[in-house]
Amino acid sequence: MTATLPPPLPVDELKFSAKIDYVTFTNGGIKIDLPDLTGSTEWNREKGSSNWNLTIHDPTAADLRAIATAYENPMVMAFELAIDLAPKTMLDPVNHARLLETTFAAVAARFRPEDKALWDYGLRGAVSGRGQKPKPLERRFPRPDEEVLYGRRGDFMQAKLYLKTLDQGVILPLPEQRVRMEVTLKRWACMQFGLSNANDLFGYNYRAMFTTQFRIIERPEVRLVRGLKAPEIEKRTKRMVRAWQTAGVGKFPVEERPRADIIEAAVAKIRSRARAQLPVGQFKLLRDQRANAKIGTALTGLQRRMKAR
Repeated sequence: MTATLPPPLPVDELKFSAKIDYVTFTNGGIKIDLPDLTGSTEWNREKGSSNWNLTIHDPTAADLRAIATAYENPMVMAFELAIDLAPKTMLDPVNHARLLETTFAAVAARFRPEDKALWDYGLRGAVSGRGQKPKPLERRFPRPDEEVLYGRRGDFMQAKLYLKTLDQGVILPLPEQRVRMEVTLKRWACMQFGLSNANDLFGYNYRAMFTTQFRIIERPEVRLVRGLKAPEIEKRTKRMVRAWQTAGVGKFPVEERPRADIIEAAVAKIRSRARAQLPVGQFKLLRDQRANAKIGTALTGLQRRMKAR
């Protein structure tokens, strides 16, 4: 089977939207009565503790203001932000599903959250079900039935990509299906991003702080340096094209060595996958300016909904 380039991202056929998927709060571990909210809420005890955490899924701005007031500006313990890509118009079922799968394939080849993350993602792979060991993506593209993972659930920062066809185990109607990218922050990362307490969610510059976390790459390019001869440029170009055909961004490393703030357990994983990637410094990844601008605009829309009083 002949290798082909990943499909282009059909930006003009898609609508981009941003939402807060969930937020987890605590305020001294107490449990309180809440007003009626639009989003779904649940109280959970911290493991090994009597303290309670409150999580709200799909919150509106009004929901979060009500919690901030009733719960006295609680601490943010976890925060998940989502970018959705969906067809602008409803097509016939076959072509609608095909556009969703093409969009997933295009984004999966180009989604690059690790370039601007606060740390190196020791884990990077894809799974098709819960409890599975993620399969590496240095030598292949993920399938539409897989979820792409950067980092583990318990890490202080995680990014994900998947084709969202289910919600709470129920198949979504085709018009509600979409390609989703998510970035999840645990407490320390929330603090680093300036989201320490509930009131920080309002008037926050979501576009400036998160656009780069959803970085989309257009294509790779050979990095030209002084003295590089034409035969070597041709050789590197061929190698680059083969790599792009094989695994998209998965074939290109981030930096020469793990960053200083990397946890020691992830170093071996990063160095192991680097052996399947192209040499650092010989290539550069060019951002998809149109796609990233659309993501920025979607985050601006979220900013307006979450404006300060």
